[in-house]
Amino acid sequence: MFIIAADMFAVQTELHHNMAKEGNTMEQKLNLKQLEKNTVAGIFQTGLVEIEMGLIFIVSTLAMLFDDIRYYIDILYIGPAIFIILAIKYIYEPRMGVARFTKKRVRKRMSLMITVTVFLVVMVSLRFFGISSPLFEFINPRWIISGIILSICIAIAYFLTFDRMYFYAFLITGAFNLSEEIRENPGIISENAYAYLLVAIVLLVIGSIYLFRFLKKYPTSETI
Repeated sequence: MFIIAADMFAVQTELHHNMAKEGNTMEQKLNLKQLEKNTVAGIFQTGLVEIEMGLIFIVSTLAMLFDDIRYYIDILYIGPAIFIILAIKYIYEPRMGVARFTKKRVRKRMSLMITVTVFLVVMVSLRFFGISSPLFEFINPRWIISGIILSICIAIAYFLTFDRMYFYAFLITGAFNLSEEIRENPGIISENAYAYLLVAIVLLVIGSIYLFRFLKKYPTSETI
């Protein structure tokens, strides 16, 4: 959902700039490209995306802990989506403005969506059709799914220029493996859902720190 929210931000924003003289056209294009890059990365410096991801993992944890009513809990997934949309509108845009991005940025967005879709199709296919495959006599399905999760997160980091996502890629993949290990070998921790709760706490703490810094660095005109 945070991918969609980031895309919505890129589509709905509008960049205003004055045309320079013909001799300065190349310099203007370079400045516009850098401004676009900075604006795209700006949303990730607010911590809002981490907070949204943390909320998603909290809902996932609740759904796993209360499996008998998870169909009702799944409705709560709309909460993080509403949060990021409202947060961008009322926290980010009043401070940083809005921008419209180039066709190149749109192509990168489409490349991301295609890449993520391919990985998801492969993962779903393995889940429903490939468990009985002889391949799994030699390779643990957990490692294949881990590779897919890691690849999706790295693709998000690359195409959206979200550098911290490289760290989150290993964090989320590690949580998946820890969850599977707890499920297969329950010990002191009987619920594998707590692995995802740990990820949620880390994301919420990091997101809150970045959000505090952002609000302190960029106060609105009413608070100056």
